[in-house]
Amino acid sequence: MFFKSLGKLSLIPFFMALFLGLSLSTSASAGPLKPTMKEMRLHYKQAIDTRDPAVFNDKITQFLTELQTARDFKFSPERKQLSLEGLDKVNTLVRGLPTATDANLTQLQSQLKEVDQLRVEYHKKVKPGVFELLLDTVKQYLGL
Repeated sequence: MFFKSLGKLSLIPFFMALFLGLSLSTSASAGPLKPTMKEMRLHYKQAIDTRDPAVFNDKITQFLTELQTARDFKFSPERKQLSLEGLDKVNTLVRGLPTATDANLTQLQSQLKEVDQLRVEYHKKVKPGVFELLLDTVKQYLGL
């Protein structure tokens, strides 16, 4: 009886670490990338909402700077190709926009909305599943 309870106790730290690792791995996997993505989203929204072409151009420049930071992120091998593919599509779309003027601002803002469609598409494709997060946590716990 004592050994049965001892066996259960020895698994408690494992399952606690597994649970904690799983709950933290979703934020840890996005960790350093999350603030960059938030900044990209802010610049995107400000470019979409502005009525001033100069502000639009400035926000696009800031967006592209953050996009380069995102591209330099160390993605996991499983997600790297797909993540970079999505970021490259966004880069191509945004860099293809001409300089905003009073005459073309509304049209450019409409074209820029395609970025949000790409964001939704690629977030669905690269989001890790629960099993993948669990497996990564177990590997990390075991030092593999």
